[in-house]
Amino acid sequence: MSMINENNHPKIVSKIAIIGGGVSGIAIAKQLSHHNPIVFEATNSIGGVWKHCTYNSTKLQSHRRDYEFTDFPWPNRDNPDFPTHVEVLDYLRSYAKHFDVIKNIRFNSKVVELRFNGSNPHKFGGVGLPHDLDYGNLLSGESMWDVAVQTNDSDNIQWYSFEFVVLCLGKNGDIPKIPMFPRKKGLEVFKGKVMHSLDYSKLDQDDANQLLKNKKVVVVGFKKSGIDLALECAQANQGN
Repeated sequence: MSMINENNHPKIVSKIAIIGGGVSGIAIAKQLSHHNPIVFEATNSIGGVWKHCTYNSTKLQSHRRDYEFTDFPWPNRDNPDFPTHVEVLDYLRSYAKHFDVIKNIRFNSKVVELRFNGSNPHKFGGVGLPHDLDYGNLLSGESMWDVAVQTNDSDNIQWYSFEFVVLCLGKNGDIPKIPMFPRKKGLEVFKGKVMHSLDYSKLDQDDANQLLKNKKVVVVGFKKSGIDLALECAQANQGN
């Protein structure tokens, strides 16, 4: 990737930028649609973790009525079955289509740098909001943020300028979280295969089954991805 050109003046395209096209990103885009926001999504699809970080067996861990937009109920909200990740993704896409959010999204557009460019940085608090700004009027009327965007993995960086930026990055992105181990007691001394759940989620069903078949597997972590992965291990070795 080439160095960012400091003389490349930002291009003003909208008052509001939204970074991320997952669940929160499309919800914010709908709520702020009267400002015609621009949503920068690094991948080719909305959905966040429901598109890029799921396994074949992944399902929603709660009833669908407890995981829906208040202004867009599930079409079959009384179905007692937990929705699969495919159903959740279809629901999110239906939401985006119903509220015409897609037109605001720029896919394959990865934000690589964010700079505050306001006239008075001391006016802002730690979360990026002026202390004396009414929450009913978050737009200052002047350019506050410069956003550098890399499109389609190209070497070119395009700068944009916005009055307000909403970060919808979530906490379950594409950066693996590896636990810390004592020196000489970690991954470097283990002789078997080590794989993060993010890498496992990229496998198709046949490759995933082949990886787990007839294997003794230790899952480190007991949150959503760990529980789902333990189920995958059990299903791949049923009858063994």
